[in-house]
Amino acid sequence: MRHITNGEMANQWLGQCGIEGGFLAWDDVLHEGPVPAGLGLDELSAVRAAYIASCGWATDFEAQTHFQARDALFRSAARDGGVVIWNSFELYDQLHLMQLLHWYAGEGRDCAWPQLVFVEDYLGRADPVRTRELFNGRKALTEAQLQLGAEAWLAFGAANPRALAALLQRDLSALPFLHRALARLLQEYPGPDGLSLSERLTLEALADAELGPGELFRAVREREDVAFMGDASFWLMLERLLASPCPLLRVRGGRFERPGLCGGGDDFLALRIGLAAAGREVLCGERDWLAQQPVDRWIGGVNLRPDNLWRFDALSGCLDRSGSVATRG
Repeated sequence: MRHITNGEMANQWLGQCGIEGGFLAWDDVLHEGPVPAGLGLDELSAVRAAYIASCGWATDFEAQTHFQARDALFRSAARDGGVVIWNSFELYDQLHLMQLLHWYAGEGRDCAWPQLVFVEDYLGRADPVRTRELFNGRKALTEAQLQLGAEAWLAFGAANPRALAALLQRDLSALPFLHRALARLLQEYPGPDGLSLSERLTLEALADAELGPGELFRAVREREDVAFMGDASFWLMLERLLASPCPLLRVRGGRFERPGLCGGGDDFLALRIGLAAAGREVLCGERDWLAQQPVDRWIGGVNLRPDNLWRFDALSGCLDRSGSVATRG
């Protein structure tokens, strides 16, 4: 039996709970960087490895080797049968579940279908007794779940985000955590003020005081109903807010140098981060950040650029595409 989880901490937790078998961490922050549709597992893993290397989270060789080993182990387990996918309500988990179900609907259509365990808590936090109960109550993947996961993966990788928005108008209850997670993902598109929800929550956390990087990370997580990103992704976002031509944040006590996956040292954690003047203006609705800030980032299959700028208005629930950021402001 091969258990697939979101990361090594979840694998350790399962072992501590007395769950027997082999463990495989999917280990990919799919809400960050390019995830274009139409690629097989090997092709997409090469794209993802290149992105992770570009973030400085691993060398290109390390990232490529990691994904190749992961994919080989997964395929072997899928061919042998006995795969169990553990899934919590985090977007991180929903995206890798979608990817796996799309694989089973295509390349893996001749393999035995996996079993699913849905955990109503963060993986690694659930009570051990409850964890064993959930494992004992695991269910075989259904046709409805397979098709929904595959369709959701294609919508996520589409170049037009309206495919994802349209999916949210359907009944997604076959995968119980999917709707909430994808609705949160849409809020990572820039809003009318040019900010994603994560960026807006960061500015709000700094409205009244400077905070250290660790304090700020915790303050933003506390503002989320469900934790959205890990610290490495958060540092990447802070770097974007600090290093832009129109910075929204300022730093005191040294230079902001984004740490690697091992975390920041004492000097990094001692920094004090506050709002820049432009940050206060954007937060107060007086400025559209993207009228001055060039954008080039990915959400799934959508490459947000000045000539392909999609915005999401959380109040109306509408997606809007403008040809240039300069047309707004």
